[in-house]
Amino acid sequence: MSSIPHDQSSASITAASSGTVAAWLWALLGASVLAVVLLLARQASKPEATAPAAAAPVSTTAAVTAQGKPAATAPITDMDAEPLAGNPLPDYPDAVLEAGIEGDLIARLQIDSNGQVLAVSIVAHEGAQDPRLDDAAISALSQWRFHPAMRDGQAAPSVVQVPVEFRTGR
Repeated sequence: MSSIPHDQSSASITAASSGTVAAWLWALLGASVLAVVLLLARQASKPEATAPAAAAPVSTTAAVTAQGKPAATAPITDMDAEPLAGNPLPDYPDAVLEAGIEGDLIARLQIDSNGQVLAVSIVAHEGAQDPRLDDAAISALSQWRFHPAMRDGQAAPSVVQVPVEFRTGR
């Protein structure tokens, strides 16, 4: 009693074609998943190439023998010298402070393998270049102590630069 004619053959063709489309979609999905898994496995087997971090304090590398086998060695550790807590700050000379003289400087410290300062030199100035400020910075920084720099797991001499600010507002 329906006004829409039903044709049994067209209904079976529609069902068959939708089944074929579903099969193709499942096959496409399976192939995509397989491609992603293979890509991830390939990336995981490649050694990752990264640029060395400029500020990274610790790096670890594994030694390899001539036969291409890992050598039985401890990790190699490199670290820059780090100042110990409690190092004295430079005193602002009274006469310079009363005169309102301000200035910044950068001091270069040579550190031995025990973390003691061997030499201090002023390498840059900004603002006033009063020798009394230089002397105050050198006097305080000469007393500083450091965790020594580490090269290949051994304490090593190093050079560090320390900025010093002299401001009347402090």
